Amino acid sequence: MADAPYSQDALAAFMSITGADSGSALQFLELSNWKLDEAVNLYMESGGQSATPSTDMDAATAAAIAAAYGEDDNAVRAPDPSKRQRLVDSGADLLRPMRHLRDQNRDFAAESIAAMTAGSISTAFGGAGAVAFGEASNNLDGGDGAGNERTRDLSTLFQPPTAIMFQGTYADARTHAKNEGKWLLVNIQDEIVFASHMLNRDTWSDDVVQNLVASGFVFWQNYWASEHGKKFCTLYQIDRDSLPIVVIIDPRTGETRQRWTGFHEPQDMTEKLSDFCCMHTLDTPSTEQKKEAEPSIMDASEDDQLAAAIAASLQNGEGETKRNEDDMEQEEEGQEEKTQEPVVELTPEPDASAPGVTRVQIRVPDGSRLTRRFLKNDPLAMVWAFVKDQIPEARARAFELRTAFPPSAVAYNDTISIEEGKLENASLMVKWL
Repeated sequence: MADAPYSQDALAAFMSITGADSGSALQFLELSNWKLDEAVNLYMESGGQSATPSTDMDAATAAAIAAAYGEDDNAVRAPDPSKRQRLVDSGADLLRPMRHLRDQNRDFAAESIAAMTAGSISTAFGGAGAVAFGEASNNLDGGDGAGNERTRDLSTLFQPPTAIMFQGTYADARTHAKNEGKWLLVNIQDEIVFASHMLNRDTWSDDVVQNLVASGFVFWQNYWASEHGKKFCTLYQIDRDSLPIVVIIDPRTGETRQRWTGFHEPQDMTEKLSDFCCMHTLDTPSTEQKKEAEPSIMDASEDDQLAAAIAASLQNGEGETKRNEDDMEQEEEGQEEKTQEPVVELTPEPDASAPGVTRVQIRVPDGSRLTRRFLKNDPLAMVWAFVKDQIPEARARAFELRTAFPPSAVAYNDTISIEEGKLENASLMVKWL
């Protein structure tokens, strides 16, 4: 029980504020432990009604209040224990936080690599209990249908360019390139380096790159982790940190002629391979072959040397006359071709999504490049028309178009199509005459 003066003041204040009678005022003040503001709020919240039907405080009510709040008038009721509650919809939603945390910690680039090379990685590093990435992902997602489909899509996206690859050992590839008279193009990849798989996805799958590689190279690709890949890297002193690497090798000698590391865009790779083919050729015989084919004049007798000198003198005179005649004939033929060359109208460039579209890349003598889309059934002469449209000098100067590999001139023809002329996805170069 509060002090009498304080109780009287609180009781009077409560009655003046609320207009309640003394019984109701006493009841609400005691319920609030004689805290005036809490008692007034409690009274207002109850709508001004007494907490008991009777307006008089009897002994039974007083005893009940005393028992509820303790016999000690100064005792303070203990606070209610705090509780935290959360609304839950369905059992499936309980997995959302776990999935969210799992997605936060995922390395999607590494997953793409692992999905494509799950078999080889599990074979190299796993045992009987090894689980491929695709299988583990399917188990987490609660099913195997969608996971297998995603794995198949990634495998297709990053698969090696089997259409242009040589299947066999490095020695077999080198022998085949030597017999075919082509350069040997080697690509060593590292399965855990994403740039390797980008080469498969973007560069080696490009139509122009594939056409250029198939026409001028024997392409051999292998992984660093394989036995053949490690042997090649050891032979040519290639560090794993430099992978992926592209190497052009002379199949006759095994000499490295060019090498590039890292990822290269399709257009960049096309330019590099085209420039190499234009600057190097396998047709030129080696120095040893020339020595074997041409016997030394010093080994002959004096009479033979004198006869050879006279024959060479006569041949030089006749050869000079013949060369002059040939030059005059070529100039006349060139002028005739120039005057007889019909004019082909250059049609608008087709869309990339149009059916029957191909792309032709042309290297200009100043080092720049021209690229344009044509329809496969467009006349072959339209390529010449495009060159003249883009290069003003070509309108008044004779030129020829040459393939990068094998390096040969493309004959002007307005009666056959680009497809018939086998210039689909071709890489050409302009040569002034």
